[in-house]
Amino acid sequence: MTYGWAILIIALALGVLYSLGILNPKNFLPRAPPGSCFVFRPNGPGTTNYVSLQGTCGYLPMYVASFDGSSGYVGLPTMKFGDIYTFVLWVKPQSLRVGYNPADVFIWLNGQYCGDYAKGMIAGENNNGNLEFKDCGVSSVSNSGFALQAFLARPNVWYFLVGVRNDTSAYFYINGNLVNSISGLGSYGISNNSGVLCRIFNTYYNNSIANVQIYNAALTPQEIQYLYQQGLGGGPVRLQKLVAWWPLNGDAKDYSGNNNHGTIYGGVTFVQNYNPP
Repeated sequence: MTYGWAILIIALALGVLYSLGILNPKNFLPRAPPGSCFVFRPNGPGTTNYVSLQGTCGYLPMYVASFDGSSGYVGLPTMKFGDIYTFVLWVKPQSLRVGYNPADVFIWLNGQYCGDYAKGMIAGENNNGNLEFKDCGVSSVSNSGFALQAFLARPNVWYFLVGVRNDTSAYFYINGNLVNSISGLGSYGISNNSGVLCRIFNTYYNNSIANVQIYNAALTPQEIQYLYQQGLGGGPVRLQKLVAWWPLNGDAKDYSGNNNHGTIYGGVTFVQNYNPP
Protein backbone atom coordinates (compact mmCIF):
# COMPACT_ATOMS: atom_id res chain seq x y z
CA MET A 1 0.00 0.00 0.00
CA THR A 2 2.84 2.39 0.86
CA TYR A 3 4.47 1.79 -2.53
CA GLY A 4 1.09 2.15 -4.22
CA TRP A 5 0.50 5.58 -2.72
CA ALA A 6 4.03 6.66 -3.60
CA ILE A 7 3.55 5.58 -7.22
CA LEU A 8 0.20 7.40 -7.35
CA ILE A 9 1.70 10.62 -5.96
CA ILE A 10 4.59 10.46 -8.43
CA ALA A 11 2.19 9.87 -11.31
CA LEU A 12 0.07 12.85 -10.26
CA ALA A 13 3.16 15.06 -9.93
CA LEU A 14 4.36 14.04 -13.39
CA GLY A 15 0.89 14.75 -14.78
CA VAL A 16 0.90 18.25 -13.30
CA LEU A 17 4.41 18.96 -14.62
CA TYR A 18 3.40 17.76 -18.09
CA SER A 19 0.22 19.84 -18.09
CA LEU A 20 2.31 22.90 -17.20
CA GLY A 21 4.60 22.17 -20.11
CA ILE A 22 7.64 21.53 -17.94
CA LEU A 23 7.97 17.97 -19.25
CA ASN A 24 6.98 18.84 -22.82
CA PRO A 25 9.59 16.97 -24.92
CA LYS A 26 9.68 19.88 -27.37
CA ASN A 27 11.23 22.02 -24.64
CA PHE A 28 14.42 20.00 -25.05
CA LEU A 29 14.72 20.52 -28.82
CA PRO A 30 17.31 22.97 -30.25
CA ARG A 31 16.13 26.56 -30.67
CA ALA A 32 17.23 28.86 -33.45
CA PRO A 33 18.58 32.36 -32.69
CA PRO A 34 17.11 35.48 -34.35
CA GLY A 35 17.77 35.72 -38.08
CA SER A 36 18.97 32.15 -38.48
CA CYS A 37 16.45 31.47 -41.27
CA PHE A 38 15.70 34.04 -43.97
CA VAL A 39 14.56 34.52 -47.55
CA PHE A 40 17.34 35.48 -49.96
CA ARG A 41 16.44 37.71 -52.92
CA PRO A 42 19.60 38.12 -55.02
CA ASN A 43 18.04 40.87 -57.12
CA GLY A 44 16.84 42.93 -54.16
CA PRO A 45 13.58 43.58 -52.27
CA GLY A 46 10.39 43.04 -54.25
CA THR A 47 12.01 40.76 -56.83
CA THR A 48 11.02 37.12 -57.36
CA ASN A 49 13.75 35.64 -59.54
CA TYR A 50 15.96 32.97 -57.90
CA VAL A 51 14.43 33.60 -54.49
CA SER A 52 15.32 30.95 -51.90
CA LEU A 53 15.08 30.09 -48.22
CA GLN A 54 18.48 30.03 -46.54
CA GLY A 55 20.05 29.52 -43.14
CA THR A 56 19.03 27.21 -40.32
CA CYS A 57 15.29 26.66 -40.73
CA GLY A 58 12.73 24.44 -39.06
CA TYR A 59 13.92 24.66 -35.45
CA LEU A 60 11.81 26.21 -32.73
CA PRO A 61 12.55 29.94 -32.34
CA MET A 62 14.65 31.03 -29.40
CA TYR A 63 12.06 33.71 -28.54
CA VAL A 64 8.40 34.56 -29.05
CA ALA A 65 6.84 38.02 -28.73
CA SER A 66 4.84 38.72 -25.59
CA PHE A 67 2.34 41.61 -25.59
CA ASP A 68 1.32 43.29 -22.34
CA GLY A 69 -2.36 43.76 -23.15
CA SER A 70 -2.33 47.57 -23.05
CA SER A 71 0.44 49.52 -24.75
CA GLY A 72 2.33 46.91 -26.72
CA TYR A 73 2.19 46.60 -30.50
CA VAL A 74 4.39 46.32 -33.56
CA GLY A 75 3.92 49.10 -36.10
CA LEU A 76 4.31 48.06 -39.73
CA PRO A 77 5.06 49.90 -42.97
CA THR A 78 2.53 50.49 -45.73
CA MET A 79 2.06 47.50 -48.02
CA LYS A 80 -0.55 47.58 -50.75
CA PHE A 81 -2.81 44.66 -51.65
CA GLY A 82 -5.99 44.03 -53.55
CA ASP A 83 -8.57 41.32 -52.98
CA ILE A 84 -6.28 38.30 -52.90
CA TYR A 85 -4.06 37.70 -49.88
CA THR A 86 -3.32 35.37 -46.98
CA PHE A 87 -2.21 36.12 -43.45
CA VAL A 88 -0.76 33.54 -41.10
CA LEU A 89 0.14 33.69 -37.41
CA TRP A 90 0.57 31.66 -34.26
CA VAL A 91 -1.04 33.14 -31.14
CA LYS A 92 -1.27 32.04 -27.50
CA PRO A 93 -3.76 33.98 -25.34
CA GLN A 94 -2.51 34.32 -21.78
CA SER A 95 -5.89 35.48 -20.52
CA LEU A 96 -9.33 36.26 -21.93
CA ARG A 97 -11.42 39.16 -20.69
CA VAL A 98 -15.12 38.73 -21.35
CA GLY A 99 -17.20 41.84 -21.97
CA TYR A 100 -14.82 43.87 -24.13
CA ASN A 101 -14.90 44.87 -27.74
CA PRO A 102 -12.70 42.80 -30.03
CA ALA A 103 -9.16 42.76 -28.71
CA ASP A 104 -7.11 42.73 -31.85
CA VAL A 105 -4.67 39.88 -32.10
CA PHE A 106 -3.91 40.84 -35.66
CA ILE A 107 -5.64 43.38 -37.88
CA TRP A 108 -5.50 43.87 -41.63
CA LEU A 109 -6.58 47.33 -42.69
CA ASN A 110 -7.59 48.64 -46.10
CA GLY A 111 -7.42 52.29 -45.14
CA GLN A 112 -4.88 55.03 -44.86
CA TYR A 113 -4.60 55.13 -41.09
CA CYS A 114 -4.72 52.82 -38.12
CA GLY A 115 -7.96 53.42 -36.27
CA ASP A 116 -11.40 52.03 -35.55
CA TYR A 117 -12.59 52.42 -39.12
CA ALA A 118 -11.26 50.05 -41.70
CA LYS A 119 -12.13 47.38 -44.14
CA GLY A 120 -10.26 44.14 -44.17
CA MET A 121 -9.72 41.16 -41.94
CA ILE A 122 -9.47 41.08 -38.18
CA ALA A 123 -8.78 38.25 -35.78
CA GLY A 124 -9.53 39.07 -32.17
CA GLU A 125 -11.54 38.44 -29.05
CA ASN A 126 -15.26 39.17 -29.11
CA ASN A 127 -17.30 40.20 -26.09
CA ASN A 128 -18.09 36.58 -25.21
CA GLY A 129 -14.43 35.78 -24.62
CA ASN A 130 -14.10 33.90 -27.90
CA LEU A 131 -11.47 34.48 -30.53
CA GLU A 132 -13.21 35.64 -33.68
CA PHE A 133 -12.31 36.21 -37.29
CA LYS A 134 -14.15 38.82 -39.38
CA ASP A 135 -14.20 40.41 -42.77
CA CYS A 136 -15.23 43.99 -42.16
CA GLY A 137 -16.68 46.75 -44.28
CA VAL A 138 -15.98 50.46 -43.88
CA SER A 139 -17.34 50.77 -40.37
CA SER A 140 -16.29 50.17 -36.80
CA VAL A 141 -14.62 46.79 -36.54
CA SER A 142 -15.98 46.38 -33.03
CA ASN A 143 -19.61 46.02 -34.05
CA SER A 144 -19.85 45.08 -37.71
CA GLY A 145 -18.52 42.77 -40.35
CA PHE A 146 -19.17 39.21 -41.40
CA ALA A 147 -18.19 36.92 -38.55
CA LEU A 148 -16.56 33.96 -40.24
CA GLN A 149 -15.86 31.99 -37.12
CA ALA A 150 -15.77 32.36 -33.37
CA PHE A 151 -14.30 29.75 -31.06
CA LEU A 152 -13.62 29.51 -27.38
CA ALA A 153 -9.87 29.80 -26.96
CA ARG A 154 -8.18 28.20 -23.98
CA PRO A 155 -5.61 30.36 -22.18
CA ASN A 156 -1.98 29.31 -22.54
CA VAL A 157 -2.65 27.21 -25.65
CA TRP A 158 -1.09 27.99 -29.03
CA TYR A 159 -3.43 28.40 -32.02
CA PHE A 160 -2.47 28.55 -35.68
CA LEU A 161 -4.74 31.06 -37.43
CA VAL A 162 -4.91 31.63 -41.18
CA GLY A 163 -7.15 34.06 -43.04
CA VAL A 164 -7.43 33.81 -46.83
CA ARG A 165 -9.09 36.40 -49.04
CA ASN A 166 -9.64 35.22 -52.63
CA ASP A 167 -11.47 37.94 -54.56
CA THR A 168 -14.95 38.10 -53.00
CA SER A 169 -14.59 34.99 -50.83
CA ALA A 170 -12.83 34.56 -47.51
CA TYR A 171 -11.71 31.47 -45.59
CA PHE A 172 -10.66 30.89 -41.99
CA TYR A 173 -8.41 28.07 -40.78
CA ILE A 174 -7.64 26.98 -37.23
CA ASN A 175 -4.74 24.60 -36.67
CA GLY A 176 -4.51 23.78 -40.36
CA ASN A 177 -8.19 22.96 -40.83
CA LEU A 178 -10.81 24.99 -42.70
CA VAL A 179 -13.54 25.91 -40.21
CA ASN A 180 -15.62 28.43 -42.14
CA SER A 181 -15.89 30.47 -45.31
CA ILE A 182 -18.01 33.25 -46.73
CA SER A 183 -18.68 34.52 -50.23
CA GLY A 184 -20.21 37.59 -51.82
CA LEU A 185 -17.86 40.07 -50.18
CA GLY A 186 -17.33 43.50 -51.69
CA SER A 187 -14.28 44.17 -53.80
CA TYR A 188 -11.64 46.42 -52.27
CA GLY A 189 -9.37 46.80 -55.26
CA ILE A 190 -6.07 48.63 -55.10
CA SER A 191 -5.80 52.39 -54.64
CA ASN A 192 -3.38 54.78 -52.98
CA ASN A 193 -4.93 54.09 -49.59
CA SER A 194 -5.89 50.44 -49.85
CA GLY A 195 -4.18 47.35 -48.55
CA VAL A 196 -2.38 48.87 -45.58
CA LEU A 197 -1.17 46.29 -43.13
CA CYS A 198 -1.10 48.39 -40.02
CA ARG A 199 -0.16 46.60 -36.83
CA ILE A 200 0.49 43.38 -35.04
CA PHE A 201 -0.95 44.07 -31.63
CA ASN A 202 -3.44 43.34 -28.91
CA THR A 203 -5.58 45.64 -26.85
CA TYR A 204 -7.31 44.02 -23.91
CA TYR A 205 -5.48 40.84 -23.03
CA ASN A 206 -1.97 39.45 -22.81
CA ASN A 207 -0.82 37.08 -25.49
CA SER A 208 2.17 35.68 -27.29
CA ILE A 209 2.51 35.87 -31.08
CA ALA A 210 4.97 34.17 -33.39
CA ASN A 211 5.73 33.52 -37.07
CA VAL A 212 3.52 36.06 -38.83
CA GLN A 213 3.48 35.69 -42.62
CA ILE A 214 1.74 37.72 -45.34
CA TYR A 215 1.24 36.65 -48.95
CA ASN A 216 -0.28 38.41 -51.94
CA ALA A 217 -1.84 35.12 -52.96
CA ALA A 218 -4.51 32.75 -51.68
CA LEU A 219 -2.64 29.81 -50.19
CA THR A 220 -4.07 26.35 -50.85
CA PRO A 221 -5.36 24.06 -48.08
CA GLN A 222 -2.33 21.84 -48.67
CA GLU A 223 0.06 24.75 -48.16
CA ILE A 224 -1.74 25.82 -45.00
CA GLN A 225 -1.62 22.30 -43.59
CA TYR A 226 2.11 22.19 -44.39
CA LEU A 227 2.73 25.44 -42.49
CA TYR A 228 0.83 24.10 -39.51
CA GLN A 229 2.88 20.90 -39.45
CA GLN A 230 6.09 22.96 -39.55
CA GLY A 231 5.12 24.67 -36.29
CA LEU A 232 6.37 27.85 -34.66
CA GLY A 233 9.75 27.74 -36.38
CA GLY A 234 8.57 26.76 -39.84
CA GLY A 235 9.65 28.74 -42.88
CA PRO A 236 7.21 30.24 -45.41
CA VAL A 237 5.93 28.63 -48.60
CA ARG A 238 5.50 30.07 -52.11
CA LEU A 239 8.36 32.51 -51.65
CA GLN A 240 7.62 34.43 -54.85
CA LYS A 241 4.30 35.53 -53.33
CA LEU A 242 5.63 36.22 -49.83
CA VAL A 243 5.30 39.92 -48.95
CA ALA A 244 6.51 39.93 -45.35
CA TRP A 245 7.61 37.48 -42.69
CA TRP A 246 8.00 38.46 -39.05
CA PRO A 247 9.12 35.42 -37.02
CA LEU A 248 9.13 37.70 -33.93
CA ASN A 249 12.08 35.66 -32.76
CA GLY A 250 13.79 38.35 -30.70
CA ASP A 251 13.05 41.26 -33.01
CA ALA A 252 10.43 42.72 -35.37
CA LYS A 253 12.52 42.47 -38.54
CA ASP A 254 11.06 41.25 -41.81
CA TYR A 255 12.93 38.14 -42.99
CA SER A 256 11.12 37.90 -46.34
CA GLY A 257 13.88 39.87 -48.05
CA ASN A 258 11.45 42.72 -48.77
CA ASN A 259 12.61 44.97 -45.91
CA ASN A 260 9.13 45.50 -44.42
CA HIS A 261 10.57 45.79 -40.93
CA GLY A 262 8.32 46.47 -37.95
CA THR A 263 8.83 48.94 -35.12
CA ILE A 264 8.20 47.91 -31.51
CA TYR A 265 6.10 50.19 -29.32
CA GLY A 266 5.17 49.93 -25.65
CA GLY A 267 4.93 46.69 -23.76
CA VAL A 268 6.36 44.12 -26.13
CA THR A 269 9.00 41.76 -24.81
CA PHE A 270 10.64 38.66 -26.23
CA VAL A 271 10.51 35.67 -23.92
CA GLN A 272 12.73 32.62 -24.07
CA ASN A 273 11.10 30.34 -21.51
CA TYR A 274 7.92 29.71 -23.50
CA ASN A 275 6.14 26.35 -23.82
CA PRO A 276 5.90 25.31 -27.50
CA PRO A 277 2.76 23.77 -29.01
